[in-house]
Amino acid sequence: MASTKLAFTSRPFSELSIPTFIPEDQAEELERALHRKIGERARLLFEESGRVPGNDEANWFRAESEILGSGLQVRESGSWVAINASIPDASTQGLQILVRPKRVIVRAQQQAVTGGHSVEGMNSGQQDIFLATTLNVEVNPPSAVASFRDRNLQLMIRKSRPGTLFGSSEAST
Repeated sequence: MASTKLAFTSRPFSELSIPTFIPEDQAEELERALHRKIGERARLLFEESGRVPGNDEANWFRAESEILGSGLQVRESGSWVAINASIPDASTQGLQILVRPKRVIVRAQQQAVTGGHSVEGMNSGQQDIFLATTLNVEVNPPSAVASFRDRNLQLMIRKSRPGTLFGSSEAST
């Protein structure tokens, strides 16, 4: 079961969406969905290029850059890593976050738009929005807390202790 954690906020609960953290045993499903979406886009690029062989890697990297974009801003501060993202097209429902020691993946559902108005909670026609980043430092995934309000994601994750980064030579007692 996925867990939710709420970062400190003074806003009323009704204006705040609490993202869901994906547990490690469900991480592969999210990774597969991301891989599938990138693969679909790479195949479209291949088709658009007239099925010219030999560009598989270039098509994959282009598809990956289009799908993931560069929406996550990472800052380090003391023993914490802060990650912020503006996701203006995201629905406030169903925001998922996967935190690994060196990588963060965010999946949101795009708002459905009908007649010029955005509609929350509609499943038909919704597209997944993916954001991902590789971190320069290792973090402790269970320490992550997040909030999503006004289409802005705020994520805080405690850095791993230096002795645990690469296997400490100290004996643990």
